[in-house]
Amino acid sequence: MIKTSAKVKLDLQDIDSIIFDLGMVIIDLEMEDTTTAFKKIFGGSYEEVIEKLNSTQHFEKYETGKISSNEFINEIAKLAAEDIRGAIPEAWNAMLKDIPDVRFNILKRAKRNYRTFCLSNTNELHIEWIYDYLRREKKLDSLDPFFEKVYLSHEIGMRKPNTEIFEYVLKENGLIAEKTLFIDDTLGHLKGAEKCGIRTFHLSEGVKLEDLLPS
Repeated sequence: MIKTSAKVKLDLQDIDSIIFDLGMVIIDLEMEDTTTAFKKIFGGSYEEVIEKLNSTQHFEKYETGKISSNEFINEIAKLAAEDIRGAIPEAWNAMLKDIPDVRFNILKRAKRNYRTFCLSNTNELHIEWIYDYLRREKKLDSLDPFFEKVYLSHEIGMRKPNTEIFEYVLKENGLIAEKTLFIDDTLGHLKGAEKCGIRTFHLSEGVKLEDLLPS
């Protein structure tokens, strides 16, 4: 794993491809905001609700496209004493924040010098929110212009940290693992990539993409 500190540029010698995570690498997240929103909806039963959803791998199923947005919302709504269907998308998307303009500049420059890809564990509600945000705030239709290809877990039916998703991206694009760098904020995801021979960088708390790559 490549290690560095804030304001230190990455050593990209022998790297010809970069795979970027989306959440906390490109778009800022505040996970606690979604937790707070759901606690407001469920009150004292919040912990029990989350435990039930986790026991059926509800979030993982949604993240890999095994259930639709309607099914995702309905299963959560069943656990409430009143109709909360309308409140769920807003609560679920509360974690999604801003993409600073500097990151678009970084991605543009990176694409000029490397083969670049986005690989994200995400879901339909989140990506719809992100695309709406891009149209509303950045006059962009999607993230496609900044990458050779964007891989979203709910579209391809695989998720990090499973090695199959990294092998899929490598094979589909003819990438050499040892010459590919993967940047993610989750250590577990990096370990999955490393099992495939991919070089990795952990974007830990306090370090942002703009600290690592030139804009």
